[in-house]
Amino acid sequence: MAIKVLLVGLTLAACAQARLFSYLRPVNTRAGITLHSQPRIGYDHHHITADEHVDYYAYPKYVFKYGVNDFHTGDIKTHHESRDGDVVKGQYTVVEPDGSLRTVDYTADKHNGFNAVVHKTAPISPHEALHL
Repeated sequence: MAIKVLLVGLTLAACAQARLFSYLRPVNTRAGITLHSQPRIGYDHHHITADEHVDYYAYPKYVFKYGVNDFHTGDIKTHHESRDGDVVKGQYTVVEPDGSLRTVDYTADKHNGFNAVVHKTAPISPHEALHL
């Protein structure tokens, strides 16, 4: 155990000394001038000039779709949505624990707000859920 403590102590001392020498060693000597390496602190930031235009608002436009069919856990659902500017349209379906299918069609825009229409169908079989 004492050997392990001694080895760890010597390793830490060697690392500390190497770190110290990396800051103090001369990097370049030219014409009698000695330059020392200095640690760089901070980050390079791109400064935006007054005449450089930056678009802080990108036009939102996307479409996505996904589905889950996990018969082992009973997690069966689909979802798709599209957005073009301030208008969002989508639909999702969820198979409820009783086997019924809940479908929600929704739209959202800045004039009408969020509107959802919910449909619920009779319980479905696992075979029918496979084709959602």
